[in-house]
Amino acid sequence: MRDFDLLIFDMDGVLVDTTPCHRRAYDALWSRLGIAGPPYEQIAGRKTDEVVAEFATGLQPAPAQLREWVLFKQARAREYLATEEIIFSDIADCLTALAGSQIRLALATGASRETVGLIFSRLGFADIFSIIMTGEDVIRGKPAPEIYLKAIWRAAASPQRTLVVEDSDAGLAAAMASGAYVASVRTGARVEGANFIGAFPDLRELLSYLEAPRA
Repeated sequence: MRDFDLLIFDMDGVLVDTTPCHRRAYDALWSRLGIAGPPYEQIAGRKTDEVVAEFATGLQPAPAQLREWVLFKQARAREYLATEEIIFSDIADCLTALAGSQIRLALATGASRETVGLIFSRLGFADIFSIIMTGEDVIRGKPAPEIYLKAIWRAAASPQRTLVVEDSDAGLAAAMASGAYVASVRTGARVEGANFIGAFPDLRELLSYLEAPRA
């Protein structure tokens, strides 16, 4: 851990397995609108309002209608998140270990603040994150780097001393554009660039790598 002062986690797909819940919620919305939405993997990590605005543009919705559709998707997702098993098995051990370290922890997710609150009520560990950034804290969601730049700024940290942990293509692009070091977990997703340290099967493997002595 000595290489970094700040560790920023994405939430969906990194700390919790929410992909099935969000996929079902989007599918319910596309069905309601009578349109063929994109594969979830194409939109994973992005803000809901940006996704809905992009793929429902052919319906020419008024702003109020667009907002209603976004709220519908978010409400459906929270229904599923409240009851389904979403917590990855390695999270408790890894976050407990990190809580005892000197490194600062932050969360940067495209999810809404209400959804983050719901997930942390199930996950616990909210108090170990010194900074929590949500989709409501930025104008442009991932793959724009805004959320990571703001998290680094709020932590008064240097990008060169920051590691971002992501899982989606949009998230990796955002993290790389922030100038931080970047790792992916669980998905095998990769990105070109000197700041990409690797793809790891889970958080345990990433932490083992970070704690290993350097030659």
